Amino acid sequence: MSATLRYRDPYRFSAGMLAMVVHIAFFAMLVMGVRWQTHQPDRFSVELWDNLPMQQPTEEPAQQPAEAPVQEIVAAKKVVEQQASSSNVPQKADIELRDKKLRKPIKPQPSAKELRQKQLRQKQLREEQRVMEAYVEKQRLAERERVRAEVLAATSAEMGRYQDMIRSKIRHNIVMPPDVLPTAAAEFQVTLLPDGSVLDAVLRKSSGNAAYDEATERAIYKAQPLPIPSDPVLKKRFRELRLTIRPEDR
Repeated sequence: MSATLRYRDPYRFSAGMLAMVVHIAFFAMLVMGVRWQTHQPDRFSVELWDNLPMQQPTEEPAQQPAEAPVQEIVAAKKVVEQQASSSNVPQKADIELRDKKLRKPIKPQPSAKELRQKQLRQKQLREEQRVMEAYVEKQRLAERERVRAEVLAATSAEMGRYQDMIRSKIRHNIVMPPDVLPTAAAEFQVTLLPDGSVLDAVLRKSSGNAAYDEATERAIYKAQPLPIPSDPVLKKRFRELRLTIRPEDR
């Protein structure tokens, strides 16, 4: 038995050491776990005074005026009212426009008698206007005819004056043959250039005296340039002239 105990002694020592290590480790884990979960105690210091200090009156913090929440509520209410009023502006404008249309006075419809009188007045006015326009047009046409007649008269008088000047100049250049009757009259168609030169002279009606006709034709060419007016309108009328030359007017 002693041999058996001696045989087991080494194992018993090692087992005891192992158990001791395990217990130590377990104890250390417990201690560490407790330290991790606990807080450090608050530290404070103590001062010792010989005499008690005079207590200073403490100032209470200023309290917020009780009106602040009321002011905020009033401001929020004003914002809401402004938004509501701004959203109602189009509706108010539509309502005012509709009210104006409803309040607009309705014109009374004219009666049948008034319509007939109005139509008669309009017809009378149209008739008066038509008469006035016809009178104005008649006066305008009369004035135009008067001016035209005055122009024609002036033109005819001016042409007659220049024709008399041309005939007089031709007569002064006729070498009168013998035995020419005072009533003899030779009619020529004379074509003139713008400067009064004679382009052509054609006998249209004989005087019955060939010598007088030839003498008159020679006098026409001899008297050029013939006097013609300077006015361009009248000058065109002197391109072709029918001249009757009589000896008694010499």
